[in-house]
Amino acid sequence: PADRRRDNEPTETTIAIIGRPNVGKSSLLNRLLKEERVVVSDMPGTTRDAIDATLTWHRRQFRIVDTAGMRRPGRVRSGGKVELVSVAGAKKAIFDADVVALLIDSEEGATDQDAAIGGEADRAGRGVVIVANKWDLVKSQDQDFVKRFDDALRRKMRFLDYAPILHISALTGERAPKVLEALDRVAANRRKRIPTPALNKFIETFISANPPVSPERRNVKIMYVAQIGVAPPTFVFFTNVATTFHFSYERFLINKLRQEFGFEGTPIRIQVRRRARSKPGGRTHKKAEPAAQASGTASKKAAPGAKRTDKKRGDTRPVRKDGIRKGTVRKAGGARPGAKKPAGKRPAGKNRKS
Repeated sequence: PADRRRDNEPTETTIAIIGRPNVGKSSLLNRLLKEERVVVSDMPGTTRDAIDATLTWHRRQFRIVDTAGMRRPGRVRSGGKVELVSVAGAKKAIFDADVVALLIDSEEGATDQDAAIGGEADRAGRGVVIVANKWDLVKSQDQDFVKRFDDALRRKMRFLDYAPILHISALTGERAPKVLEALDRVAANRRKRIPTPALNKFIETFISANPPVSPERRNVKIMYVAQIGVAPPTFVFFTNVATTFHFSYERFLINKLRQEFGFEGTPIRIQVRRRARSKPGGRTHKKAEPAAQASGTASKKAAPGAKRTDKKRGDTRPVRKDGIRKGTVRKAGGARPGAKKPAGKRPAGKNRKS
């Protein structure tokens, strides 16, 4: 039977293979496709344009994009217009992808440029799988090498502590099948939704012992939490005051969410909003409009029976239906205040040409 998917769930997962030049991106694409789809060379910069191919794996559809290697910005500018266009295409592939496979050269270890490339994916909200390629060249070292390698990589990329690390060899195929498994798992975590009741029940378990901290040091209380989006998962915390959380407390919340619900390989976004105040009947208070500036003159027409203060005279007498204040003395034969003078007949002979 065919897979039954939600309407908002994509039928195809887009994967971008990114990294520095000559780390084995094209070799990994050929290994996953099990065919020589792209040219592989030891010379850096062989791949200039983003090359994509489709792959069906366990009844799941993947579109895998091989991108050009990204060097440091200074070297890219010196490389000419062709390299500038190639790097721009690689950044666009990151933005269009669901998950990226960040390739690291195992012999060299993680570098500053690797961290910069990973930062592009993190800021774009894309899922990340870190792939240490060329592992066949270093696996002969002592048993503690794996731990030392991973610890050094985590220190270099602290902001990608949520991304899984794989040790593979695209050339020999060692652990290469694990790459698709990790990419598929991260893509599912990126679209995971947590029910609001379960989310709030979990938050209540630690929120009293660890109250919120704001940069303004205000007394902040979390009223409730809801997930408002996926890809990446986004949570909004409704509080009693309009504020933001301290970055350390936001980090604390993200770690708690990961410990309870997983979200391996995907960034998490946190928003803070002030909860709207409600009336006893359930209606929400509208935001008060700014008060109008006081004027020395009264309004054009007061409401019947209303009391209006004239600041110049201190007059608070009520207004009658005809607009005249009660107690106003009218001169004999005179018109009421504010009435227009009736138009009379023009005297004979006046303004007439003689």
